[in-house]
Amino acid sequence: ILGGFSMGGGMAMHLAYRFHQDLAGVFALSSFLNKDSAVYQALKRNENVLPELFQCHGTADDLVLYSWGEETNKTLKSLGVSTSLHTFPDLNHELSRLEIEKLRTWIVKKLPVEAPKTN
Repeated sequence: ILGGFSMGGGMAMHLAYRFHQDLAGVFALSSFLNKDSAVYQALKRNENVLPELFQCHGTADDLVLYSWGEETNKTLKSLGVSTSLHTFPDLNHELSRLEIEKLRTWIVKKLPVEAPKTN
């Protein structure tokens, strides 16, 4: 799994959807892609199974607007990415405990359980 907050989430989406489509998933918190992103161009030519996107965004974010994150989500979905967008009312450009808890639950579901080591 690869992910990040703000620009880190944007970088994660670039890496995952352009170069590492074999990931279990991608998360992007308070993040977006530009309207003419190279990610969109790459996905138009893609025939592989794509990693699922877990996205969170606050509606009060005045640095990375919620509408930008929402548009990114809709565009990726239209290009074949399985997406989920979790909206947090009144959350600015920051993390919240509920957001981190939802992310943790998603990560635990995506990653395989390791078998206990035996000696």
